[in-house]
Amino acid sequence: MGCTKSYPVVLPQNDDEKESRRKKLQKARSKYQLEQKTFQLTGPQQQLVNIVNVPPMLKSIPSEEKWSYIDTLRFAWTFFRYQIYQYWGCALQWICQCLFGHRRWTIDDMVNQFSCPSLIKEPKGCQVWRTEAIDKDDQRQLQRAQADYWFAWERLNGVTRNLIKQTKTIPVSFAPFIANIEQDHPYLGNISLINHMEEGNVYIVDLSDVALDEDTPLAPMAFFVIWNKKLMPIAIVLDKRKPAEKVYKPALKGSAMELRPWVNARIWFGMADASYHESITHLGFTHLLMDGVSVCMHRNLSSRHPIYKLLRPHFQYLHAINNDAINDLINPGGYVDRDMYFDRVHMLKLIATHNKNWTYNIDACIQTSLKKRGVMDLPGYFFRDDALMIHSAIRTFVEEYATHYYTKVDDQGVQLDEEIQAFREELTCKRTMIPGGGCGMNGLPDFTNIQNLVDVLTNFIYISSVEHSATNFPQYEQYGFPPNFPALLRGLPMEGMTDLNINMPTKKEMLSTIKIMKVLILALTNSLGNYEEVYLNEMDEDGRTFVQNFQKHLIEIETHINQRNADLVASNNPEQVQEYPYEWLRPTNVLNSISN
Repeated sequence: MGCTKSYPVVLPQNDDEKESRRKKLQKARSKYQLEQKTFQLTGPQQQLVNIVNVPPMLKSIPSEEKWSYIDTLRFAWTFFRYQIYQYWGCALQWICQCLFGHRRWTIDDMVNQFSCPSLIKEPKGCQVWRTEAIDKDDQRQLQRAQADYWFAWERLNGVTRNLIKQTKTIPVSFAPFIANIEQDHPYLGNISLINHMEEGNVYIVDLSDVALDEDTPLAPMAFFVIWNKKLMPIAIVLDKRKPAEKVYKPALKGSAMELRPWVNARIWFGMADASYHESITHLGFTHLLMDGVSVCMHRNLSSRHPIYKLLRPHFQYLHAINNDAINDLINPGGYVDRDMYFDRVHMLKLIATHNKNWTYNIDACIQTSLKKRGVMDLPGYFFRDDALMIHSAIRTFVEEYATHYYTKVDDQGVQLDEEIQAFREELTCKRTMIPGGGCGMNGLPDFTNIQNLVDVLTNFIYISSVEHSATNFPQYEQYGFPPNFPALLRGLPMEGMTDLNINMPTKKEMLSTIKIMKVLILALTNSLGNYEEVYLNEMDEDGRTFVQNFQKHLIEIETHINQRNADLVASNNPEQVQEYPYEWLRPTNVLNSISN
């Protein structure tokens, strides 16, 4: 790897320079302090949010955590470039309005926004809308089925992939409508919903949590079924708290006008999904959750500790991007307040509510989540397949690395490691609004043996790399075209829902979202396992060898995913619903850290 110099890598109990180590760690603790942020909320707002339950973060950013000069310029240029794109687009609309009079910004205008690919790439959501002729009178049945499959595919492989679960009971909201749902349903095959459930073919995505039991216009839920070996939608209810409300279902026959309520239901469901995604899946349980873990690492593990050297690359730029997120996205008047349906107070309350109940052994482990949701055999769940492969590779790497420094099965070495024990203690220590609290993590196992330690380190690295990349990098492809996955819809779901344009965001709001998503998908760190030289140089020869083994494993996974995707495309039948390849977890598309 081109590294010749080795830095000391030693456990605290084996270090001959204990006093020097202690002083350096004490200095690190003065730089890295946990703080329960208040995000400029008023006192009553803090009480409403229950702010102490938001994951704590780094109090202030030391110079070591700031972006490099080059990366700062790259970030600034990307922001400036799409800021100009936003301003120019809005200026053109203003000129047209002055010349030709006021006209509503429509979905057709949104499609046309991407007609010049040299300016900006067409997002996948727009491509599907356009190619499947959605809301066109000449739309074919196969195109309608393909659009429905894309809607289901996004629940499996889009930015929020962790909610779908198998169900064998009919929710109260759907019960009054079973006969209506089953009648002429295109994807049930004349088989009752109960029979499909008994066969284990019915799945649900419940987004009612976004309502927080408040008087919000949405608490949606969607049913799905396995049809011809693909997940397809059965029905959507927009507020499961109101069983008397209408249930929407797909149809392969009828005019575009007759289909619009179903298309609108998909759009509103997507907007609720976006609110959940940015609050829980993205900001809350990658960015904020790992911020506290990084602080605890810096405060309790010496830079000479092998586990510090293992974790450090996976926190590169984390604190810098989180600081920017607070200032630009979730402070008063930021992107969330301005261009998302639910404001920042609602977002922070969602995060606090979920973090209060977050439990390591349930929420941090991908295998546990998948098994609990009953989706291990769900077809087309490519995120699951790829995530499990990479998680296994990370675990093999971490186990090889950790057992080397703790000498194979030396559980006593873990128990005697005062730094790793202090690391765990601060992770689990209760959150408080006064200095001295911890992250308040529930369910974190005791570090009494190497395997428990390996499990925790594996999942922390997985969240920082795989989970965040799968959550972050598809954002433009989904959010860039509002009818596909809107960050914001105006007003409320309308009676009849036969107008697809009436709730759409303005051009300014759409371009603002494009700008934010383009900035967020900028890659500022290396791909998984390809550590920057500064981190490799601080490892010893053994550590670098383990990294090389990890890289070889990831290359094998990349080859497997590429072949899988090629086979999917090759086997697509133009006369049937086609499969979409999934590329977001190719290891070269997964970054080491939450850097954007």
